[in-house]
Amino acid sequence: MKTSKNVIEKTRKKTEKNINQGDCVYLKNQEELFQVLGIDNAYEKCWVREWPLNANGSPVFEISIKQVSPNQ
Repeated sequence: MKTSKNVIEKTRKKTEKNINQGDCVYLKNQEELFQVLGIDNAYEKCWVREWPLNANGSPVFEISIKQVSPNQ
């Protein structure tokens, strides 16, 4: 029987990029900056919003981690 520790470690290794909650990132084919609000490594998804925030707030949307590039 596998322990949850082994499952979590394997999931982390599958993630192509080192993206963390709170990071500012770019999306492929876009010049705007986005902030990562949440990450689901098991499904390779993350939730982002445009950064800096708009006066009325910025909508949050889900995107594949493969579509995200770290801000370096």
